[in-house]
Amino acid sequence: MRIVPLLFLYFTLSRCSGIKEKPVEIMDSTEPKGIPKMIERNGKPVDFERLNGKIVIVNLWATWCMPCVKEMPDLFALTKILPTDQFELLLATDQSMETIDKFVAKQGLDLHYVQLQNSIEDLGVYALPTTLIYDLSGKEIHRLLGDRGWTNEKTILLFKNMLPE
Repeated sequence: MRIVPLLFLYFTLSRCSGIKEKPVEIMDSTEPKGIPKMIERNGKPVDFERLNGKIVIVNLWATWCMPCVKEMPDLFALTKILPTDQFELLLATDQSMETIDKFVAKQGLDLHYVQLQNSIEDLGVYALPTTLIYDLSGKEIHRLLGDRGWTNEKTILLFKNMLPE
């Protein structure tokens, strides 16, 4: 019975590579799903009305995932590049609110951290970091697997191509 958790840990860690400039790996969603339920750090539900009409980027992470933590400064830089009236970046984890708050206090990056109300596995995600992208109507359109250079030219072009002309 111990082999199952060990296999899960092996596959999770093997997907959490530290390569920063690998190509943008996109997995189109075969079954479009809506944005998962999340709550703000103050305990209130995420205001999806406010997100209406924006492309929503949900970066799934965990405090124990080193590639997740390593890419956060680059995600912060991405928020300075993408227009805030057209994009919203949410960093979502299913860890406890206490764990999130301790991490945020230590990390010191002004990012929009939220707590998932379901497990990452419920979303069909089995490796971190994984980023889910939702179109203007709130339907999942892409999954970006693994860490990356969030401010490189290919990634910025990917996001800009999602905007209506």
